[in-house]
This record gives sequence, structure tokens and C-alpha cells, in this order.
Amino acid sequence: MGTLRGDNGGGDRPHEGGGLPDLPPEWGTIIIPDDPGALDDEGTHIRKQFRRATLRRRWRRRLHLKPEPVRRTTDDSPGLAVPLLIMSIAVIATLVSLFAVAWPGRVPRPVTPHVAPAASAPAASLARLSLFDADGTALPVKDLSPAVVLLVEGCSCEHLITSTVNAVAAGATPASSPARHTTVLVVATRLPTLPGGLNEAVRVKAVADPNNSVRAAVPDLTTDRTTAAVLVAPDGTVIRATKAVTSADDFADDLAKLH
Repeated sequence: MGTLRGDNGGGDRPHEGGGLPDLPPEWGTIIIPDDPGALDDEGTHIRKQFRRATLRRRWRRRLHLKPEPVRRTTDDSPGLAVPLLIMSIAVIATLVSLFAVAWPGRVPRPVTPHVAPAASAPAASLARLSLFDADGTALPVKDLSPAVVLLVEGCSCEHLITSTVNAVAAGATPASSPARHTTVLVVATRLPTLPGGLNEAVRVKAVADPNNSVRAAVPDLTTDRTTAAVLVAPDGTVIRATKAVTSADDFADDLAKLH
């Protein structure tokens, strides 16, 4: 019959009573329960430690850290808890700073850009227009200025024409040269008819404007079809345009600006 060798292989005889040899002292006291189910709690605890170790290794790989040295894992070992806590605090502080800067109450006051004043629109001018007499001859408006242009399309307008001629005659001065006398132009798409008995001291002409070029040149009259009066300076610039006129009283105050 063979003999049982001790753990150290030295050929020692087994202890009296035939029991197992003693376990290494560093293993501590080992208690073997009668019921194996009593080891469930300890097994759960060990599995939890294994999961923690696996999680730490995974995070160290993601963060490109050196592998953790092999050591015993216990509940007291911090693992990655401290680095993750520091990173979390840094992220939270950054987010708080961003919210503080972007908060509506701290929106910086917008700087109002300097806007140059808009240039005034150029005055309307009839200097390049021509009207036509009974013979179809073109008469440049500039050569007939200063002038009061009466647009009388569809209207005999005898009172308007007569009162305008009288108002121009009343405003004429003996010292003014004949070349600067105000002309009254009675205009329609077809040659209009002048009333009789007009003051001969004022030059009055009935002319045709077949394309309504006068109304097209004056912004206030572009879409207007009422009887109108346009006061034109010697250089052809429009001084005033009045719609729906019935008498010279509607624009008499501006006649003095024609001289």
C-alpha cells in the first residue's frame, strides 16, 4: 500500500485520524458550510468585484490609459471613480459657463450701424419733352419755359384756362424780359380748343401730348387722370404738380417761383 504524501512532498505521514493536511496559513480560516447555498452571498460579492474590474479595464482602454497593475480588487479600491468624478465636475463647470454667457439677460447691446442719410430723389423734369402744335411741329418744353402746363384731357376747362391766364398776367412785372415771360400750355392727347377772350399779354398755346409724356414724367401724375397743373421752371424742372384743379387759386401762391 502506498502512503499519502504531505503538501510539501517531504514524505511526512498523514496526521493522526487520517484527515487532510493543513492548508497554507495565508488562506486564513476556511469554514465549509453544511449547506452549499450559504455561499451564494459570497459568490454574488465576488462576481460584483469581477464586473467592476472588467468595467475599469474597459474605461481605461477607451481613455487610452495604461493597463491597471494586477492587484487584489476590494471595495476600498477607488478604481476609476475619482478620475470620472473630476471629469464630470469639469464638464458641468463648462456647461454652466456657457449658459451664463448665453443667458437672455446678458445679451450684449447691439451696435447700431451708421446709416448714411438717403439721397433725396431728383426733381422731375420736362426739359427733354416735346409737345406738338396744330401743324404737328415738335415744340420742346424747355424752349417754352417757364410755363404753366394745364392737362385738360376730356375737359373744356374754360374757367381754369381763363383764371390761369389772368393770374399769370397779374404776376408779370414790367421789368421782366419777353423771353422770360410765363407761357400757359393747354395740353391734351389731341389738340385742345382754347376759349375766347383770353388776355393777349400772356403767351398761350394749345398743344398735343399723344403719349401722355407729361404725366409719365411727373411721379405724382403717373396714375392720375384728373385735370392737373404743372409749374415748370426756366430749366424745365417741375416746381409743383397739382391734381384735380378747377381754378388758378389752387396753385396761385407758387406762380411767383416761375420767374
